[in-house]
Amino acid sequence: MRGTFEIDGLPSMYQEALSKMGVSEPTDIQAKMIPEALQGQSIIARSQTGTGKTLAFLLPALAKINSKEKGLQVLILAPTQELAMQIVEVARELTKEAPIEIGSFIGGANVKRQLERLKKKKPQLAVGTPGRVLELVDMKKLKLHELKVVAVDEADRMLGEKSSWDAFTEIAKRAGRDRQFLFVSATLPDDFADMIASFAPFTVEMEAEGGLLVDHIEHLLIRVEARERVDMARKLIHAEKIEKGIVFVNQLEKLAETTEKLVYRKIKAASLSSDSTKQEREKALNQFRKGDIHILVATDIAARGLDVDDVTHIIQLDPPASPDSYLHRAGRTGRMGKEGKVVTFIERKDEYKVEKYKRELGIELDERFIAGGVLTSEKPKTGKR
Repeated sequence: MRGTFEIDGLPSMYQEALSKMGVSEPTDIQAKMIPEALQGQSIIARSQTGTGKTLAFLLPALAKINSKEKGLQVLILAPTQELAMQIVEVARELTKEAPIEIGSFIGGANVKRQLERLKKKKPQLAVGTPGRVLELVDMKKLKLHELKVVAVDEADRMLGEKSSWDAFTEIAKRAGRDRQFLFVSATLPDDFADMIASFAPFTVEMEAEGGLLVDHIEHLLIRVEARERVDMARKLIHAEKIEKGIVFVNQLEKLAETTEKLVYRKIKAASLSSDSTKQEREKALNQFRKGDIHILVATDIAARGLDVDDVTHIIQLDPPASPDSYLHRAGRTGRMGKEGKVVTFIERKDEYKVEKYKRELGIELDERFIAGGVLTSEKPKTGKR
């Protein structure tokens, strides 16, 4: 590579846009997926979180858009509002010098406003959540007959939510079998190709090099009693001087309580909940990105697909229910080659989960203690904490 993002067939205007964004070389999944996608191949791609999957499907999809044709040419579907909006932001950045009409159609946003926008301008690229896109298709406001590419981000998450998956499959069937389909995800079931065969019969499967988790993340555990969890999180945040970290809880009802306790202890924290309004979620994310808050408290649902740069620590107040959940939480840190730490709080009753993570994810969780205000591998002497 000569400092530019060179892939045969990728229009030079996108190479120049990438250069301005500071992206100089393709990651493994981008180098594998983009050339095949540019040739029109339908693809199922598995790649760990933080390896540049968005550009892997977005660049070839954008390359298919003919700016002189006015109809909808590319449809990108994402399981959450945040992920859809992040894709829109990247698409706008890439097309600054080659403007195309981009429309965002997400659930939770005002449908009347979206309909007004559609009256004025027809998008060439539409990004949205499956339910809202299907609603607009049913209303005949979004037309699929000129579509060239359908891309699905975080396909496993969509598969895990029946209403989203049902809406997606309905859209896919209406789009037709001669469209190009691009699926990307960190994890997907082995029989995924069979599940989509009715509308995407000819797909190639590819996987990025490396394991499920990036290898520059430290996986640590701290043994705690249930009542000590939040106080231990506070000590850890101070010991590590965390300025950008995510605290995960398993239950929605623990979210507000945990956030309030951290704020009470003078930690700049906010919660990200699936129950929050779109405005509340956007406010919390913007504060987190800008550094106005240092800790985001979230559940799995709220944090899937979250793309925030430079998150240094993931603190799992509750150990995740499954290795898949661990994988997606851990994927919020250590992105694009940076280092990160995942610290899991473990009670005695949860020890069996640690063995499961080790076995299924191929990781070692090293025990740590907090003593004298620092995170250490040295067990403190009895009586000191």
